[in-house]
Amino acid sequence: MNATLVRALAAFLQLSSWNGLVNLGLEGDAERQTTKLIYDGEGILSRGARFLRKIGLVGLGNMGLPIAGRIVQAGFSLVAYNRTKAKQDALRGKAEMVGSQREVAESADSIIIAVSDTTAVEEVMFSSQGMYERIAAGKTVINCSDILPSTSKRIMEKLKRKNINYLEVPLVGGPVQAKTGDLVALVSGDRTRYEENLDVLKTFASKVFFIGPVPGAMYIKLALNHLSASYAQSIAEGSVLVEKAGLDPSLFIQIVNSTGFKTSFSEIKAMKMVKGSLEPTLYLRHMLKDLDLTDQTAEEMKVFLPLLQQVRSSYLGAYNMGYGDRDYSAIVKFIKDVNRMK
Repeated sequence: MNATLVRALAAFLQLSSWNGLVNLGLEGDAERQTTKLIYDGEGILSRGARFLRKIGLVGLGNMGLPIAGRIVQAGFSLVAYNRTKAKQDALRGKAEMVGSQREVAESADSIIIAVSDTTAVEEVMFSSQGMYERIAAGKTVINCSDILPSTSKRIMEKLKRKNINYLEVPLVGGPVQAKTGDLVALVSGDRTRYEENLDVLKTFASKVFFIGPVPGAMYIKLALNHLSASYAQSIAEGSVLVEKAGLDPSLFIQIVNSTGFKTSFSEIKAMKMVKGSLEPTLYLRHMLKDLDLTDQTAEEMKVFLPLLQQVRSSYLGAYNMGYGDRDYSAIVKFIKDVNRMK
């Protein structure tokens, strides 16, 4: 490391709003300590580097907002944008809030996208007000939205033509896990870019899996979404069968949670589901969207998935009966409706 660069970095840290190296947990001569930090075998500026990078985030919805909170809490500088301005209030004074996604593109080194679907991602990137024209070569786009794998690959190829890096990082878990930093992140893309951004991902994900080239992570996430929807419907159908037999469905859930069939869904959601308490963490319409993505991907790959067709039909029926804005566990309401049960 060039000694002049070390001195410049030390001076920058001393003059910054973090009150020098003291807030980084260091004491003594700034130049000596900065040199030690840079050459530290553990991190290569592992603690100081985050203060020299700016992370961008577009989308402050149910997932984006708690992710933003985790990034800020970890000490990163964050610039964020959300189309609905009211959702930006929770971050005021903690992050730089800007008026457009293009400002995020211009300001940030790594830009996280956390929006609802494929169309929204393409609009954020390539619309007339999209980020594409404002992202400089060498920056990294991190897409945390579930989208078609074929679209993810196409986005990567288009960004590559401008020497912009791309990571797809679909997330397993909901707003509660995002808030506590316990999401599971699936990552596809260039391994070097993955390693450069791993510290950011670990602020909101307790487990991170590097899958390989794009769109591998999206394929796995769609398979997991299919599993999640199918399990929820299985719990719903089982509870309806038990209730129709005159038994307490709560007892059924207790027994499920005492066996190898226990999952986080059965522990957290299933009892609320049979008691009718369905505060949304993942809207049923979003689960239907995920099943649609899986169905379209299977069609593109010419893969026949018979269970997927049946589960998707049930969620589509629930959506058509007005349950789209309920939690996806409201699938139990649909099963009861078609069986004429209250």
